[in-house]
Amino acid sequence: MPNSDDHGHHHHHQGPSIAHGEPAPACPIHDGPADHALSTRSAAIKRVFWITLVFNLAVAAAKAAYALASGSVTLGADAFHSILDGSANVLALVGMHLSAAPASARHPYGRRKIEVLAAVGIGVLIVIGLFEVATAAVQALLGQRQQPHIGWIGFAVVLASMSINWFVARYEHRKGSELRSSLLSADAHHTESDIYASGAVLLSFIGTRFGLWWADGVCGLLVVLMVGWVAWLVFRANVPMLLDAAVLDPAHVRSLASAIPGVHGIHRVRSRGTPWAFELDLHMAVAADMKVADAHAVAERVEAELRAKLPELRDVVVHIEPVIRADPQENPE
Repeated sequence: MPNSDDHGHHHHHQGPSIAHGEPAPACPIHDGPADHALSTRSAAIKRVFWITLVFNLAVAAAKAAYALASGSVTLGADAFHSILDGSANVLALVGMHLSAAPASARHPYGRRKIEVLAAVGIGVLIVIGLFEVATAAVQALLGQRQQPHIGWIGFAVVLASMSINWFVARYEHRKGSELRSSLLSADAHHTESDIYASGAVLLSFIGTRFGLWWADGVCGLLVVLMVGWVAWLVFRANVPMLLDAAVLDPAHVRSLASAIPGVHGIHRVRSRGTPWAFELDLHMAVAADMKVADAHAVAERVEAELRAKLPELRDVVVHIEPVIRADPQENPE
C-alpha cells in the first residue's frame, strides 16, 4: 500500500499519460522519518513558546501595575503591547497544535500552513496594538490625560523588562533559525518591538521628570512608528508563503536534477510551501525512444538526489517527457 512519501512520475508519450506511484486518496497515510522529524520540530517550537509565554506574562504584569500607579500613557500602551506578546504566544501554541495534524485524503499536503497563518495573526495583533498606542498618544498631546508621576521604581521596571525581552528575543531568533520556523521568527520580531517601545517609555520618563508635558504623547507616537515597522516585517515574511510564492531557486533544482545520467533537460520547476517543508514538481526530458520502465528508473534517481540534497522536501512530482530539443529552457508560464 503506498504511503505519503510515494509520488507520481508522469510519463508523457504520444498516447495518454501514464502515472506511477500516485497514492490512492482513500488509503491511510503512514508516518515516516520525515513525519517524525516534523513532529520533533513541532515539539521543540512549542517548548520555546511555553518558556517565552512565562516571561512575557511577568513583564506585562509589572508594566501594567506601574502604569496604573503612575498614570503613564506610554507605559500603559507598552504594557498592552507586552500583553499582546503573551497573546501571540498563546496563538502560536494553538497554531502549532492545529498544524501538527497529519496529512489526510482531504488535506493531502497536511496543515503546515496553519503555522504561517498564526504568524500572520501575530502581525494582526501588532497592528491592533499600533492603533491602541496611537490613540493614547494623541489623547496625551491634546491634554486629555493627566501628566504621569514617575519615580525611580518606574525606571527599574522598564529596564528590567527590556533586559528580559532582549533575552527572549535573542532566544527566539536563535531557535527560529535552528528550527527554520517563521512563527518563532515573527514572535521574536514582536518581542523586539517591545524593547523599542520600552526605550520610548524611558525617554518619556526622562522628559516628564524634566517637566516636558509633551514627552509622554510624542514618545507614544514614536512607539507607533516602531510597532508599524515590526508589523511590516512580519507580513513581508509570511504572506508570500500563503500565496504559494516559490521556495526554491529553479536554477539550483535544474543543476541537481540534470546531473543524473539519462536526463536531457529540466524545465518548468515549481515549488511552494514553507522553508522547513515544501513541495516541488518539475518536467524532465528523456530520450524519445527510452522505455517507460527506464524513464521511471531515471525519475526515481532524480527524486532520490533531490531528497538527499534538499532534506526539507516533503513532496516531489517528476513529469517525464520525450526530448524535443537539446536543452529545454525554463518555461516562464
